[in-house]
Amino acid sequence: MSFGAEAVLPDTEDKAEDEGWRLVRHFKFHLHPSEIKRRQDFSLEPLPSGLSLIQIYTDYMAYLLNHTKTFFGDHVLNGSRVWESYHQDMTVVFAHPNGWGIREQGFLRRAAIAAGFVMRDKAHCNIQFVSEAEASVHFCMFHSDLHEHLNMGVYFVVCDAGGSTTDTTAYYVKQTAPALELDETKASACVQAGGVSVDAEFQKYLFSVLNQLGLSEDQRNECMRIGCRDFEENVKKAFDGTGHEFRINLGGGRTMNHPNLRISRGKLTLNQETVLSFFNESIETAVDCIRHQMDKGCEHVLLVGGFGESLYLRNVVNSNFSGARCSVTVTSDPNAKAVADGSVLWCAKRTVVSRATRMAYGIEVLTPYDRNNVQHCGRTTSMQLDGIEKVSGFWSQIVSKGTIMEANEALRGEYHRSYDNSNPSLGNFTVTIYGYNGAGDNANTWLTNKNDRLEKGFEEVCQIRADLSGMRKALKKQKGTKGKYYRLDFKVAIQFGDTEMKAFLEWEHGGKTSTGPAEVLPNELSIGSP
Repeated sequence: MSFGAEAVLPDTEDKAEDEGWRLVRHFKFHLHPSEIKRRQDFSLEPLPSGLSLIQIYTDYMAYLLNHTKTFFGDHVLNGSRVWESYHQDMTVVFAHPNGWGIREQGFLRRAAIAAGFVMRDKAHCNIQFVSEAEASVHFCMFHSDLHEHLNMGVYFVVCDAGGSTTDTTAYYVKQTAPALELDETKASACVQAGGVSVDAEFQKYLFSVLNQLGLSEDQRNECMRIGCRDFEENVKKAFDGTGHEFRINLGGGRTMNHPNLRISRGKLTLNQETVLSFFNESIETAVDCIRHQMDKGCEHVLLVGGFGESLYLRNVVNSNFSGARCSVTVTSDPNAKAVADGSVLWCAKRTVVSRATRMAYGIEVLTPYDRNNVQHCGRTTSMQLDGIEKVSGFWSQIVSKGTIMEANEALRGEYHRSYDNSNPSLGNFTVTIYGYNGAGDNANTWLTNKNDRLEKGFEEVCQIRADLSGMRKALKKQKGTKGKYYRLDFKVAIQFGDTEMKAFLEWEHGGKTSTGPAEVLPNELSIGSP
């Protein structure tokens, strides 16, 4: 196996051809959740047969861990001894696109455990997550003079234009002393567009040109490989929106001449309009995302990420947003990786203290059946211990989309469960959390349709599991039309203001409020198994 830049070295490519290796590209796209806006014309390569996505991530993480260990041992005094003594307690920070959530975080945590980063029993504490945009904010604070301009009350937008996604987030400076604190002002955005999309547009164009040359499949594939690499390493980086002609090396030698296709001596000549067409959709997407996040008082736009290094993107962002009231800041250190460096700074600084929820969250509950309500007719009903017939599938929303929440702030939903005896089994309480990301900020009153299937816009997010044994004294004897039963009232409290969802339970007994821990269990993705 070979990974990263090593995978496209000439010697590696020759060995791969001899031994029948398969190149897996853009595997990050396979983990994108469905709610990320997809390019309709982007063709995602399937994974090789018999190879799961979890295995790819595990192998890649193991490769990164091995190189990190080697580098640490070579560059830190007594590095090997220090590593062996402390690596099991190290904190690992994963940065991910804005649009990734609980399920994707759970997937990454499982892969990290399998790769040997942490032991399973320490995984929840020692593996942390941060959005790429938030990591980039911390990077820009350290590597630019931006912090000198962030006075209290200032609004600014971060655009992290990467390879697979463009993430944008709007922030408000809550305070500057004794430490800088930032609030998200609205739900962050994440769309599937970036540098890889530019490459894909060029690949489609080049493929259509080469198909007209009558080449064998091997010859065409070789020209595609050489041409795409030349575009990515040269023309794509140098293009700033100006210039008349650009030449792409196809590796065909001086005898490859097709004047009608503008191919001379093995090189394809492109005009400005053609090169612009490769960039246009991704550039327009980035600009639209920034504009959507901007408020009237936005004073700064931060442009970071791999695609953020594009001279053309920088020029377009400057021309659209830079002016008397707003400045555009770009990465000042081209050799640094904004997200990686920013993740380390985030772990130490924790500048962002509140965040906006990206969707509405809630659970399914029962509601009294009304035979005169057409919405109730045809749905599953059941007779409850209190003697009331109830219908399932009702939506109980705990938090609205776009709610700004402090890191330690919790929103609560009041619920109850009924039991037919005074000593029920309370050790295994589980409730499913659903998310709504459909049209409008919030959902209607029904989670499921009359066929018990989720309504459009809903999805299962995670499960909350808890032990209710500590609430036993809070059981209340009740009398219903069918006789006595026992009711347990409690609140499900969920914290959304940090980079991961957290939960706990609350209940009242004897005039006091008690709390108990709850475990958040992400739904496993169907694309791979541990």
